[in-house]
Parts: sequence; structure tokens; C-alpha cells
Amino acid sequence: MKAPAGSSHAPFTVVTNRRQAEVITSRDELRRLAPFMGREACVSGAARMLDLGVTATYKLVTRFRALGLIQETRQEQRAGRAVRYYRAPAAFFVPFHVLGLEQIGERNRLAHLQRFERNLAASVRHDFSPEWGTLTGLLPSGETYYEIATPDGHLWDPLEEGAPLLLSGWNLIRATPEEARTLQRSLMALLTPYLRREDGDPYLLGTFLCRDHADAQP
Repeated sequence: MKAPAGSSHAPFTVVTNRRQAEVITSRDELRRLAPFMGREACVSGAARMLDLGVTATYKLVTRFRALGLIQETRQEQRAGRAVRYYRAPAAFFVPFHVLGLEQIGERNRLAHLQRFERNLAASVRHDFSPEWGTLTGLLPSGETYYEIATPDGHLWDPLEEGAPLLLSGWNLIRATPEEARTLQRSLMALLTPYLRREDGDPYLLGTFLCRDHADAQP
């Protein structure tokens, strides 16, 4: 099947099996499948791409084959043994009725949030001296807040030259639908130049924006 009009993606395979969908909508799992997507690869070649051992990669291949996500394409005789090559579709499409966006998002956000929390803790230990802490209170609007501060009331300013490179926290904002749309586009324009770059140091950035439905059910 071809990709939708206006899409930059390669022709995709539609997935209606929930177990398959759970794997290919996980970014971590998809990275492990990546060496085979749209091309042939053997276990040793995939291991080099994934920076994993051959045994660990073989276990991945076995699992992906059992799930029906990759198929053996050919065998090549080398030094008296057969080297098997495998291939997976270049892209996948999962209808929401198979796996909902909220479920996909929750699983991916949870994995990245856990990674972020570990790295945030490491950054705080490295960049702040022990006397720093959190100052909590109420705003005039009634919203609660916390800020990083010293006992003498000096607040950490993330815009200050030389300040630790980190941001953390949720912000409840008030905006009209038009303003929220403008904000969404501005955030995307801000992020886009940094996406898919191969140079530079790695940073974790989470950006979340959605309507706060107070009566929404979990």
C-alpha cells in the first residue's frame, strides 16, 4: 500500500495485529527493528548497527520473526555455514482502532520520562551545590509552584549565562484556541531545525501541549 498524499514516508504495511502494533509503535523497539526495515541485513550486520552482541541480536531476530515482523529473504554460504538475511517493511501503519494514540503515547512518554528523570537527577547532582533546594508556594491565581532556590532566597534563573542546561516542569497556561494554535506552530518551528541532526551533543527535550479537560476520564 502507498503512503497518503503529501507524506514523505515510503510505502507502508498496514498492521492490524495488536501485538505487532505494540512493538512497532514503541520507538525503542522500532530502533531495534531498524536495521532490517526496507533492506536486507544479517544478524552480525544488524548487531554492528545496533551496537549489540551477536547473541542479543539473534534473540531480537528470533522474536521479530515469531511476531511476523521480519522474514528471511535468502541464505548465503560462507566458510561452510549459511548466513541468513532478513527484511522488514520500510514503514508501518497502525489504525487507531487497533491501538489508540493515547496508549501509544503513554508507553513512549513513560519510557522517555523515566530516562529524563534519571538524567535530570544526574544533572542536578552535577550542576547544583548541596545547599540548593526547592522553594514552593502559591501564586495569586491560586496555582501552586516550585522553584529552585538557595536558603537565602536566590532563585535559579535558567536564562542566566552559565546556568545549568535543564528545564523541568508542567505549566498550566491560559489561551484562546487561536493563541494555542499559534503556540503549537511556534513550538514546532523552534524544534524542527534540531530534529534528525547527527552532529552536536544529545539533549532530552519533551514538549507537551493539549487541552486540559478537567472532567476527562482516565
